[in-house]
Amino acid sequence: MSKNSGNRERNSIPQFRRSERFHIDLRVPFAFCTAEAAVLILLCTAICYFSGERTNALTSSAVCLFVLAFYVLSAGGIFLFYSIKYVRVKKAEEEARLIDTEIYDMFRYVIDMPYTVIDSDGKIKIMNGALQDILGYRNAVCGIDFSEICPVPINALSARALNRDAYLSEPLLDLPEKTPLPEMPIVRLADGKRYEINCYIMKIKGENFYFTVFKDINEFLEAKEKNDRESPVVAYIMLDNLQELTQYVRADYRAASTEIENILNAWIKEMHGFIREYDRDRYLVIFSKEELDKQMINDFPIQQSIMDLRIGDNSFPVTISMGIAHINGTFEEKEKAAAAALDIAIQRGGNQVAVKRQDSNGFVFFGGTHKTMENNTSVISRISAEILEEKISGASNVLIMGHANPDFDSIGSCVGAARLALAVIEEKYAGTQIRPSVNIVVDKSCETFEICAKQLSALKIYDEIFIGKESASDLVTPSTVLIITDVNNQYIYESPDLSKTISNIAVIDHHRLVSALAFNTFLQYVETTKSSASEIISEILEQSKYASSLHKEEAEVLLSGIMLDTNNFTRNSGSQTFAITHYLYSRGAHTEVVREFFNENIEELRVTSDFESRAQLYRDNIAIACMSRDHIPSPDDRIIASKVANKLLNIRGVEATFTLVRIDNDISISGRSKGKINVQLILERLKGGGHFDMAGAQMKNASMSQAYELLKDAIDDYYEYDYKKPHA
Repeated sequence: MSKNSGNRERNSIPQFRRSERFHIDLRVPFAFCTAEAAVLILLCTAICYFSGERTNALTSSAVCLFVLAFYVLSAGGIFLFYSIKYVRVKKAEEEARLIDTEIYDMFRYVIDMPYTVIDSDGKIKIMNGALQDILGYRNAVCGIDFSEICPVPINALSARALNRDAYLSEPLLDLPEKTPLPEMPIVRLADGKRYEINCYIMKIKGENFYFTVFKDINEFLEAKEKNDRESPVVAYIMLDNLQELTQYVRADYRAASTEIENILNAWIKEMHGFIREYDRDRYLVIFSKEELDKQMINDFPIQQSIMDLRIGDNSFPVTISMGIAHINGTFEEKEKAAAAALDIAIQRGGNQVAVKRQDSNGFVFFGGTHKTMENNTSVISRISAEILEEKISGASNVLIMGHANPDFDSIGSCVGAARLALAVIEEKYAGTQIRPSVNIVVDKSCETFEICAKQLSALKIYDEIFIGKESASDLVTPSTVLIITDVNNQYIYESPDLSKTISNIAVIDHHRLVSALAFNTFLQYVETTKSSASEIISEILEQSKYASSLHKEEAEVLLSGIMLDTNNFTRNSGSQTFAITHYLYSRGAHTEVVREFFNENIEELRVTSDFESRAQLYRDNIAIACMSRDHIPSPDDRIIASKVANKLLNIRGVEATFTLVRIDNDISISGRSKGKINVQLILERLKGGGHFDMAGAQMKNASMSQAYELLKDAIDDYYEYDYKKPHA
């Protein structure tokens, strides 16, 4: 039978046929003897006929007597042979019957494998002694419903029995590959043990009965659960900011590191785990899955223990980031997953735990409620510059894009990346006519682009650099390099399809990663302590050998991105931010020129004022404002919402703000924070993202009232599970 026959009756019920049992068929000797008699009679008749008068009656009689004697002896021998065989078979059947009876009695009274026979109505017809002992019944024939001893419905058992018997009745080679047997349910009986139910169909007098066997798998399950509880979990721990803190306070780094290590050692000892420092401020940890579950239930109290530690007279807490992997596989696979989880935790801003579990598609995050300290080293930027230079020099062309509905930071960081690519290509292809192209994919219809394009119009090279997403796909080749800036959420890329068709991708961003990227990158520089993507790109440019190639107009567009995301250097501005601003100043940029980028027209001022007037306080320290229903939608509404969110932070007592505006059929939400409330964690609950004090979300096909209520629910959920009061 072929695999593709396709017309097998899977629900046929195999029965035991008596014809298949060992027995003696007496029709065979009777038929043989009858045939022999007929042959002998014909033989005698022929002899008498042909001999005629030549033989007398005595001779004929002698021949007939001889034939008769031969027949009697041969027939008797045949019947004797079959009689002896019949006696032996009957004796064997009797012995088999006695053995069956003994086996039945053993199963009924001796062997401890519980079973019962159930009729089609779900009534128990009989149960053996083992099941009687478990249930406490004295009589094997009780007539109770099967549901009284087992929660599995009889129709479910009968369906599994039909499928199972049909499965077993088919030739194994005729089944599709890896076809699983029907799953049998597991139940807990009155003795507290767990049993697997196996059901078989018996047909007696045309009626179906179900022979149900309870297989004790309690020890197996306990061993499996113990193995699962004790399965090893691999984790990486990194101190986020100890090195930076000890640079600014009167404290000994070694003493502080030792104190933190003692806290970590005590924590691991409680979990009966293993910890080793493999690099400065970095630790490898191994403990059990059971302990991981406890830590997840308690939200990893080790984070709070480390944050309670104060170094010298500094009030800024020490924080740690942790990547944990509990997956099936080898230790090598677990180590790689833990390292990836740590990268995600760091790129989301640090001070949190990222857990990769086998039963979860993505990562589970804990912590992230305290803003981390800025990293003042430029080593990563220098290395990133070298990686980009090498990759661009071998590319057929370079495409650069930010997020949809671009702001100054998105366009500015794209311009900075384009300047680096142009400088690399100009140096490599100097003196040649044909050069790889560099293009920025952007929406040319937005006002932000028009302002930036006007600023860059003095540079002829930008006449052809900007293209729409419709044209970008035509430029893709196998060696195209794609640089994505100011965004890591694939749903809001300017052209999401580009990331699916290009294999050489770099991501440079300052927003927290919501989850791992859906593609491989040759460079992933996500630094949430930076003020903006423009700051990161500017630092990469400064650390490259092409720092002097930046033009004044480009520097001012980059500066506009920094000023936007820092609210004119009043928020999220660190020492590196001002150092990069100094670099941009040295290339001709000036804040007075850039401030004109942010000038509002009279209509924007009216809309902004109306927007601000609709602000309401929630939980006493959060301001929420919604755009008026009567407002006519505009492409600039998203930018206005961001500006209003920034302005509402000036209200006394307000720690965070959210503005809601309609964009087509969706509701766009902008969130801002002064640094105590993590707006990114709040908007992540609405499928958004960002970083600690600046985030956004977009709710598809939602009304303003629905979005408003869901936002309040997300805020309440954040206060219940994530928010912690700032430490003294």
